[in-house]
Amino acid sequence: NDPGTPTTTSATQDFCLKDAPTVADIAVTPATAVWYSSATSTTPLLATDALADGNYYATIIDAVIGCESATRLVVAVNVNDPGTPTTTSATQDFCLEDAPTVADIAVSPATTVWYSSATSTTPLLATDALADGNYYATIIDAVTGCESATRLVVAVNVNDPGTPTTTSATQDFCLEDAPTV
Repeated sequence: NDPGTPTTTSATQDFCLKDAPTVADIAVTPATAVWYSSATSTTPLLATDALADGNYYATIIDAVIGCESATRLVVAVNVNDPGTPTTTSATQDFCLEDAPTVADIAVSPATTVWYSSATSTTPLLATDALADGNYYATIIDAVTGCESATRLVVAVNVNDPGTPTTTSATQDFCLEDAPTV
């Protein structure tokens, strides 16, 4: 007895590497389908096995009589990662008097999304003022919606040379000494 072939509404399924997709994430009916890495493999994949680009093959095994599908369903999997932004300087210095903002951090591509920590899910605004510390950048792919699995770290230093000081607000000089500023 052939228990039939599993079905899916999408023969090609896209995942984001950042989400750490596994075999269990492939959408198929029934959800109890058994997955293989090839059309002829006899070693089932584990539900927790990480997905990679390629084809996955599903069957149904009848739990009562032990028969397996004669035909395997093929699902093409794409695991997308837009990559990590790049910079020519992992430490960047700015002057406080220039009122630097997040948009001033030099990276490629310019459409980078910035965060205040390695795990934050709230993006910074391009107009947010910079302060000393680390900033974390990702890329979000406009087509897939996937975000970089690895964040670029840029150390920012906002320098303020301070205000000059004097020991006397009023100072007297002799013209014969040719004083200069």
